[in-house]
Amino acid sequence: MLMVSLTALTIETLPQFRNLLGSKEFGGCFCAVWRSHGEDWESRCRDLSQPNFFITEKSIRDGCHVGYLVYEDQKLIGWTVSGPKTAFPFLKTKLGSRLSEFTDTAWSVGCIALSESARGENLSEHIVNAVIKEAKVHHAKSLEAYPSRPWDEPRSYRGSHKLYERMGFTEIASEKDGPTDIVLMRMLLC
Repeated sequence: MLMVSLTALTIETLPQFRNLLGSKEFGGCFCAVWRSHGEDWESRCRDLSQPNFFITEKSIRDGCHVGYLVYEDQKLIGWTVSGPKTAFPFLKTKLGSRLSEFTDTAWSVGCIALSESARGENLSEHIVNAVIKEAKVHHAKSLEAYPSRPWDEPRSYRGSHKLYERMGFTEIASEKDGPTDIVLMRMLLC
């Protein structure tokens, strides 16, 4: 039986996080976008000195929730920016997410990033189920996701509209971004 588990990012797990997200597979974002998006975002992602890693490290040292390392059995296979919506300030203004209340009883799945060796194995549903369990432990009232429709490869890190629909999320609203809809989807947890 497949066993997917989540481990919150901490000072102790930062080296694993850096090795995973610092690889060529992930493009230098280190998921700093959720707490520090700005006009210099793209240049920070390309910067070989990894400024986004240090922004995320500072967030952890400041006691902020940043997300979860994802394991299949004992093997690190990915990362998810998931947790209380208020942990990710960028969601106040980001398309789709800005259409709902910014509260800590609402949790969000901002991204699901899998290593190349774990892609194509339908693990996203297992990861979202693990996030649902974690959200319930923390007494969240709902879980949100912000997929694109139709499928948009550059936004594939959000998970697909069909994934969330299949899992019982409800479409609440959407916003246009050119030919693409950014969809606010929600699952009630209590």
